[in-house]
Amino acid sequence: MRLKEGLRLRKMGRKYMIVNAGNSLHNRAEVFTLNEVAAQMWQFLDGKDFTAEVLVEWLCQEYDVEEDVARMDVEKQLEEWKRFGLIQ
Repeated sequence: MRLKEGLRLRKMGRKYMIVNAGNSLHNRAEVFTLNEVAAQMWQFLDGKDFTAEVLVEWLCQEYDVEEDVARMDVEKQLEEWKRFGLIQ
């Protein structure tokens, strides 16, 4: 998997947002909000090919959570990102 190109992570106050500027023909922007952990996941993955397992390992190391808990959280987050077209 890979994060969709053209998306940018921005921090506004305490909120994190993924911004897709869209193309000029549509003249619109799409914005997706993330919590702090999801934003850190996004930063870790930016510019890399990855698997869910890589993200599970990172989450366990970064936050000292058990592997089965991390796997459930990662699967849920990746499914949401897929649904919104944020990953390929």
